[in-house]
Amino acid sequence: MDMIRTRFFLLLPLVAVIATGCGAKQGGSTHPAHGVVVGQPAPPIALKDTDGKTVTLAQFRGQPVFINAFATWCPPCKQELPGLVKSYPEYKGKVVFLGIDEQEDAELVLPFLKRFGIVYQVALDPGSFADTYEVSSLPASFFIDKDGIVRKVYRGFMTPDAFKDNIAKIYKG
Repeated sequence: MDMIRTRFFLLLPLVAVIATGCGAKQGGSTHPAHGVVVGQPAPPIALKDTDGKTVTLAQFRGQPVFINAFATWCPPCKQELPGLVKSYPEYKGKVVFLGIDEQEDAELVLPFLKRFGIVYQVALDPGSFADTYEVSSLPASFFIDKDGIVRKVYRGFMTPDAFKDNIAKIYKG
């Protein structure tokens, strides 16, 4: 019984991380400049993708956008990403999927994307996205409709069923 109790208490911190998400790496302000509010326009984004090309939210106007903030070191992100990758083909061409890696270099991120089979566009956030969108833990997901209005913010690990429920807020397929 003591061995079972010991294993339980050793796993408890991992369960807490998966349930609540990973703390975002330090950097930037603790008080966001703009914030993201459901029912309001999504704050602008201007980030470089893994190829060094600028990605803006404005370039996707007229299309629903799903944004998923993650990091290579985050266990709940690693648990969530396979479900997102599996869902992507169903929505490709209908909903823009944009991954945003938090505060890591392309050299670290590119092998991670390959390992997880992530083929949708991924931008690298030096901290400005996390500040503006109030990303204090990972993963964090944002569902933005074709008019640029935030329809849902989901913080923490998202199950495939929760993803389907939330994607329906921006895309009626």
